[in-house]
Amino acid sequence: MKIGLKLLFLWVASVALFTSVGIATWLTMDLMEGVSGMTIRFFLGYCGIIVVFQVFSSLTAIRELIHDVTEKKPESIRVLLR
Repeated sequence: MKIGLKLLFLWVASVALFTSVGIATWLTMDLMEGVSGMTIRFFLGYCGIIVVFQVFSSLTAIRELIHDVTEKKPESIRVLLR
């Protein structure tokens, strides 16, 4: 099974998010106690996952835009931005 660069980067980002949530939980045990604190931690972890995937999708869109602009097509920039 071949592991691509994107999959490897996603794995590293998810491990970094998991580790940072663990460290934040360990350092702020007294601030967020009980079910409400656990809910906040799960929500922040979910937001972190969303941020990672939005960065990847925006980088893919920017890469495709740059690829389309650098090709010598007779299309205008307005057409490319649609």
